[in-house]
Amino acid sequence: MKLLGEFIKTHGISGDLVLKLSFFTEQELKEGDTVFVEVDGIPVPFFIGQFRFMTDYTALVRFDEIETAAGAEFLVGRRVYCGADYGTDAENEAEGTGDITGFRVFDREKGFSGILQEVIDYTDNPVMRLDYEGKELLVPFHDDIILNIDYSAGVIEISAPGGLLDLYM
Repeated sequence: MKLLGEFIKTHGISGDLVLKLSFFTEQELKEGDTVFVEVDGIPVPFFIGQFRFMTDYTALVRFDEIETAAGAEFLVGRRVYCGADYGTDAENEAEGTGDITGFRVFDREKGFSGILQEVIDYTDNPVMRLDYEGKELLVPFHDDIILNIDYSAGVIEISAPGGLLDLYM
């Protein structure tokens, strides 16, 4: 699954939610598509009733299951996930590069940590394979470690666990 964004507020009285997107995409979700909302650490499926962009980084979402603002309120502040292929540039996908391959990775303490070669999807534990001056670094690809992904600049900011990068550098 891929982090789509986070609900920042309700909108109107019909149960619509404003979704702040984690990345730029022009691909709309369609009626009947499924997204997963993290509730108590568990991804819970919801079916899209309506989806439309408000800006480049916000969208208005309505779920089939929710019909009032009061019913939608419990989702505000929660993370939303979608299928791993959502928002992938078809040209990059055809080349096998994905949408973040080639990004420069910077650790908050160590600075430049390498260029992302690929994300290896081990069961329940994806890792980033980085190239740092010809050396291979493996860093967990996890929300606790990824601080920010800047798609326009091609930069990923991380906070690697203490000592992890020292093993490689």
